Amino acid sequence: MEWNYQREESTFEEIPVGEHRVRIADAEKAISKNGNDMLVLTLDVSGYKSRLWHYVVFMPDHPEITNRNLTSIFDSFGIPEGDFNLANWKGKVGACMTKQDDFGTKVRYFLNKKKQEGLPPWKEPSESGGKKKPVLQEFDDDGDIPF
Repeated sequence: MEWNYQREESTFEEIPVGEHRVRIADAEKAISKNGNDMLVLTLDVSGYKSRLWHYVVFMPDHPEITNRNLTSIFDSFGIPEGDFNLANWKGKVGACMTKQDDFGTKVRYFLNKKKQEGLPPWKEPSESGGKKKPVLQEFDDDGDIPF
């Protein structure tokens, strides 16, 4: 097999630690690795091409933690409490404080509307792209390896 390998320069743009306006690009239901229901939020970040992902795991053993996490999202994005129609969440703008860990930038917590007042208004990214959720390609199970 021959392959013409060429290094691709990364278009990844690191989001700095701090407060940022964020917009819900997507919200979907999923199952955590422990089998619990969860929500996966894909967040656009004001002025950046890169995105953040935030996971809210529904923990039956600790409903107070789950409810606290949901309340912070409802308050930050102006979503009516208890509205789980995720289509209504898309496009809502809120704000968060980010942090860094060994795997990159993460949402530390969401800011309520009062704490968002001093932030600059939403700014569209200069172009689409940046850090994206990986897409897995499916192949027919005919025994052939696709490469």
